[in-house]
Amino acid sequence: MKKLLFSIVFVPACLMIYGQDSYIMYETMYIKPRSDKNKEFNEALAAHNKKFHAEGPDKVAIQQVANGSRAGQLVWVMGPLTFTDLDSRPSDEAHLDDWNAVMPYIDEVAEVEYWRMDPDLSYTPEGWNYTPKIHIRYWELKHGKSDEFIEIMKKIVEVFRTKEYDYSWHVYWNYFQTGNGRDIAGVFGFDKWAFYDEDPVFFKDFEAIHGEGSWEETFEIMTQVTVEMTEELREQIPELSGSADW
Repeated sequence: MKKLLFSIVFVPACLMIYGQDSYIMYETMYIKPRSDKNKEFNEALAAHNKKFHAEGPDKVAIQQVANGSRAGQLVWVMGPLTFTDLDSRPSDEAHLDDWNAVMPYIDEVAEVEYWRMDPDLSYTPEGWNYTPKIHIRYWELKHGKSDEFIEIMKKIVEVFRTKEYDYSWHVYWNYFQTGNGRDIAGVFGFDKWAFYDEDPVFFKDFEAIHGEGSWEETFEIMTQVTVEMTEELREQIPELSGSADW
C-alpha cells in the first residue's frame, strides 16, 4: 500500500464527500515537548485539556507516536468537528492565558491538518468506541489517479464489512494540500501489540471475497497509482486528554 497527493485533480472525485451537510472531521497537529520539562509539560497540558477540551467538538485526545522520525512526539486530535465549529472554539483570554502556560514547555508545534472521514470507505464495528492503539497509513496519489485508488479502498472496506471484523477501518482525506504527501489516511484501530504476532487473515479474506490472486493484482495497481506510502503507529494517552471517554 502507498500514499496520496491532494490537489485540484481530487476535487471531482471528492465533491460528494465535501458537499455533505454533516461529516466527521478532526484537527490534528504534532507537539514536541521539551525533553528537560516533561513533567511540567504533562501537568500543564493535562490541566488545559481537562478545563477547555473535555467535551463537544472541542474535545481533545492526545496520542503518542511510537515509530518513525516523530517517535516520542505527541499528536493533538480535536473533534469530531466541522469547520463551522472552529469559529466557536475556545479563544477567549482565559483560554489563551492557560495555553500560554503550556507553550514554554514545547519545542515545536507542526503539521496542523484537517482530516475528513469518507463514510463510504470506512468501517465501524458494532459497539466500537475507542481503541488504545492505532495504525495509520498515509498515501500520496499520482495526478489523475484518484478514481483508481478509491476503487481499491472500496475493495478493502468490503472485506471489513463482509467479515465483520472487531477492528475499525476509517479512511480520511486531508482537506488542504500542504505539500507533505499525506493526502489520504487509512486508520486501523487495535487493542494490543500482540496483534502483529498473529497470523494475518486479511489477505486470505481479501482473496476469498475478490478471487484468487486478487490481492497481488490490487497491490500492483496500488503501486501504479500512488507515489509512496508511510506508516505511523500511535498510542492513546488518556491522562493527557480532555476526557477518558474519547
